[in-house]
Formats: sequence, structure tokens, C-alpha cells
Amino acid sequence: MSDKIAFELFNGNLTVTWYGIFVTCGILLAYFLYLYLASKRNIDTDFSLELFIWIVVLAIVCCRLFYVVPRKEYYPIDSWDALLRFLGLTKDGLAGLTIVGGIFGGALGILFCVLRYKRYSYAKVADCVVLCVFLGQIIGRWGNFANQELYGQIVTNPAFQKWPFAVLIDSDGLWHQALYIYEGFFNLIGLIIGLLLFFRYKKLKNFTISLYYVFWYGLVRGSLEFLKTEHKNFPNTEIGVVQVIAYSACVVAFVLMVLNQKGVIRFQSKKYNEAGDSLKMLADYDRKVVKGVVIGGQDYYTACGDETAPVFRRAGDFTLEEKRLRALVFGGRGAVFSDDPDEN
Repeated sequence: MSDKIAFELFNGNLTVTWYGIFVTCGILLAYFLYLYLASKRNIDTDFSLELFIWIVVLAIVCCRLFYVVPRKEYYPIDSWDALLRFLGLTKDGLAGLTIVGGIFGGALGILFCVLRYKRYSYAKVADCVVLCVFLGQIIGRWGNFANQELYGQIVTNPAFQKWPFAVLIDSDGLWHQALYIYEGFFNLIGLIIGLLLFFRYKKLKNFTISLYYVFWYGLVRGSLEFLKTEHKNFPNTEIGVVQVIAYSACVVAFVLMVLNQKGVIRFQSKKYNEAGDSLKMLADYDRKVVKGVVIGGQDYYTACGDETAPVFRRAGDFTLEEKRLRALVFGGRGAVFSDDPDEN
């Protein structure tokens, strides 16, 4: 049995690889982290479960497509076996995935669920998801260790011919830079910074964390390309394609992050900015006065943990735009009303 295979089932007809185990563990732990982060943003569990399914399915599909589409060895697709090999449905499984495709597929999954339910802004949900992507990448990269891939240049100094600086590759019997460890370490730092931003900076605008992820990952990915032994360069140049894409994404994301935080640009509609995410919008209901808002069976202050929330205003003080947003924010439900005109 190969060292890449953890165990076999059905007399060897089904093999479970260490790569698959690490990737699966990464996905599951990322989901549990998402549930925790989503609870802090009052995103319900039912929505989160469907979101998780769509993100995983579309991420895997796009991971595979981004890997096989540009590679000549998967063409022509002129037989059933060739199609199965292209899709990764052979005994070897999905032997070939590209993380960038997974990010793209995950973004499509978020977009689909947000448009389907129209209860949460894309920016709000994405900020919870991208931090979980960090965790999934950190754990999933250990699958590269099991497959003896994602390594860099040869390490000749005996002092560094050991883990975590280097990894011994069986194919050539040499020590190489352990790029999967490097990337995992820097992504761990990125995750810690992202969590600090998520929990400590209350004035952080939605989608800033998503842009931060693109900035950080672009910086890390572009920098590690210098250590790889093989590069895909632009024709007749020594300029790496991946480095240009990664660093360009890094710069663009940083600029957009600053502009978004300063309010120069906006990545979600005005109605979400004013009401959908703050949950401080109150509604006019037969000219009664809102007493409180129930979120998950708890009053607003308990559910949101926001002691600085303003006192609920009288219904007659709402603007026309606020009245229009009532259906969006509460869907006609979730608000407890009082007939007492003196009660706030």
C-alpha cells in the first residue's frame, strides 16, 4: 500500500488517501468555525448549512476545472474514460486541484445563497467565510505533505535539512524547502489577524475582511513563488504568471480595502448598510410603538450583545426609507410590539 493511501475498502476498489482525509478535516473544521462566526453576525443555522453545501460543491468543481482546463494532457476528451479522467472520477480520484478555483467556486456559492434567500448581504456572509478559508487551507496543506508535493528548491545546508524547514522527497532523495509548511504558517498569522479584526474592530465595514483575505493570500502566494523550482512564465520573459496575478490582486485588494473602510466605495447596497446588517432598524406597524426585536428567541440586546444600541424610537419617527425596509429586515416577523405610546 502506498504511503499516500490511508486505508482501502471493498477489497481495494475504494482507496482513502491521506490527502483526502486532511482536506475533509479542513473543510469540517472550517465549517464549525463559520458557524461560530456566523452566530456573532446573527446568521441562522439553516442558511449556513445550505451555504456550506453549495460552497463545498462549487469549490471542488471549480478546483478541478481550474486544474484540468489549461493542461494539454487531459485532451482530447474523445472517450468515456477520458471524460472520467478529466472530471477526476477514476480510481485515482481528484488528483489535481487548484486552490484559486476553489476560491472562485466558493464565491459563486455565497452569491447563489444570498440571491436565493435575500436575507443577508453578500459582504456580511463573505467576511465570515473567508476566515474559515484560512483555516481550511492551513489544514488542507498537510495533504501536500502526504503527497510529497508543493516543495521548493533544494536545501544544501545540513543545519536546515530537517522539518519544518525542509522535507525529504523520495523521488530524488534530496531535501527541499517545505513550502506547504511556509504557506500554512503565514496563513495562520493571517487567520489570527483576521480574527482580531473581526472581533476587536467594531467599526470595520462589511467586506473589508474579505478584501483583507485577498490581500494577504496574494502577498503570501506571490512571495512563495520565488522559492518554487518550476514556474509558468510569460513568453520570452522570466516574469512568473502566478506572481503577477498574486501581487496584482494584493495591491488592488489593499486599495479597495482602504477605500471601502473610508466609505469612498461600497460593496453592498445602501439598504443593507443602513438596516440589514445593523439590525437597529425599527418598523412602523399600525402606528404602534416597537417594544423590542426578538432574534433567535432573545431580545435584541441579549442576542446582539450591543449595550450601545440606541433606544428604540417611536414608529412615527421613522423615515419613508426605514418603513420600506421593514419587510427586508424583519420579513414582517420577529418584532414584538406594544400598544403603550409612552413605552420605548
